[in-house]
Amino acid sequence: MSLATTLTTLVLDALASALLLWTTWRAYDSREQPNADPFLLLVTTLTLWAVFALGATIIGATGVKVLEPFFDIARFGTFSFLPIAWIVYALSYAGHGRMTTRKRIGLLSGIVLPLVIGGITLTSDASKSVVGPVIGLALGWTILYGLSLLLYSLYATYLLIDLSWGHPRVSSTQIVLLASSVAAPTLLTLVADSTQPVDGSTFGLLLSGVLLTASIRRYPVMTGFPKADYVARTRVVETLQEALVVLDWDDHVLDVNEAATELFDGSAERIIGEPVRSVIDGLDGTEFPTGATGTVGLRTSKGRRRFQFSVSAVDAATPDDADNPVARTVLFRDITDRETREQRLAVLNRILRHNVRNDLDVVLAYADHVADDDVRTGIREGTTSLLELSEKVREAETVMTERTGTPESVDLTDVANTVVDRVRSEDDSATISLVCPDKVVIASHRAVLRQVLSELVENSLEHTTTDSPRVEVTVREVSDETVELSVADDGPGLPEREQDILAAGTETQLEHGHGIGLWFVNWAVTQLGGDLQFRENDPQGSVVTVRLYDRVS
Repeated sequence: MSLATTLTTLVLDALASALLLWTTWRAYDSREQPNADPFLLLVTTLTLWAVFALGATIIGATGVKVLEPFFDIARFGTFSFLPIAWIVYALSYAGHGRMTTRKRIGLLSGIVLPLVIGGITLTSDASKSVVGPVIGLALGWTILYGLSLLLYSLYATYLLIDLSWGHPRVSSTQIVLLASSVAAPTLLTLVADSTQPVDGSTFGLLLSGVLLTASIRRYPVMTGFPKADYVARTRVVETLQEALVVLDWDDHVLDVNEAATELFDGSAERIIGEPVRSVIDGLDGTEFPTGATGTVGLRTSKGRRRFQFSVSAVDAATPDDADNPVARTVLFRDITDRETREQRLAVLNRILRHNVRNDLDVVLAYADHVADDDVRTGIREGTTSLLELSEKVREAETVMTERTGTPESVDLTDVANTVVDRVRSEDDSATISLVCPDKVVIASHRAVLRQVLSELVENSLEHTTTDSPRVEVTVREVSDETVELSVADDGPGLPEREQDILAAGTETQLEHGHGIGLWFVNWAVTQLGGDLQFRENDPQGSVVTVRLYDRVS
């Protein structure tokens, strides 16, 4: 071999090894993805082949003959194992990973046995009468196994092609690149002409490195959605309004429908392959055993929402694996509006049946004594209270309809200034202070926020026990996407019973609040996708905090 040929072979082998080492590193670095391990096995086999080929070239150039048999056997070993690695990867990616058990892989690896027997025989002192039959048996074993592996490889390749025809996210080009990256070094090794200056496997491994580099950069070669696709896709209906997520048994996302990507603010490419708790905020501590149902609060593109979830098993397509589901589907149904509507109906019904009825009883009781001044005062006060309550209910319902519109950019500082100035002008006995930045803008609904803050401030003043109540309104930036709106007072504090009723979200005839103000605040904050918190003030009073998300600037 000439010096030029040797240098050319060295450069090509080194380049092929570098490309394949890079793909191996990428596969190892992404090994948390559901289908990374089979892909890592495949690229590692090709990488070892390329490295052994580079070593053989270096040994040939330096003339260290004693190491040549080692590299020859190592190259032949990786060449023989490559179909097995391809079968494992293809079956796993196509959704038949349960066919690649350790026992079956061990049986497929039986092609290595004749290599070991032949090597031992050739290096032993056995006579030619023994060596000949043993080598013949080993050769026959190799041919038989090679034919079996060829047929199995073609079947696995067919499964991948069939997957690309029926799956919108698996490109035919992706399958062609992957199959070609495996076939190129094998075919060029088998058909190479011994008179060629550069070995065929060198060109094949270089082509394999180029194709795998392109594949891993361009296509989802390690994602896991095809694992369950052949049985799950018919159940994952893209037109579902509910979010549906397909999980493997390690809680990695195998697939999602369009509603899920929109709800959890991410593309399918970003979500698929990731642990579900890393892409859906609020699932910490929630488990998804088959058949489980429950409710959970999640952070979504629409803010904090309440969901009812149900988990179903994705059964295998073959009767043999009927007891071994390949995945789970988790259906998330948004019940925020339903729960809030039920709360509204319960509270409004309580108000109409209890508060309004009692006030009407007062009016009727005084109606027969209108000539008395005190009685007239009682009638006036009772009627006024009834009218104010009815007006508050009407305002609450009107403002809540604002939430159905498109969010706008709202300056919380401006809203707080407006509310504080109005209350100061109406009640000069109270000391109302405001602590806030110059400007805090979020995407929300101005009318709802203004009414929420008004209710909190007025509630503090209404229930005060002092002649000069003090109320402090605070607007605070918590993070780039979160702000807090707090109202602190020095009154008697919010009764624990009221807090428990709001936290439970239900009322009964025996246990209910005294008005609609805080219920309105609770509804509004929930609809805005925020959180409502209560705590005691120091030294006395209460602090009500509204936490809002989706900061604009």
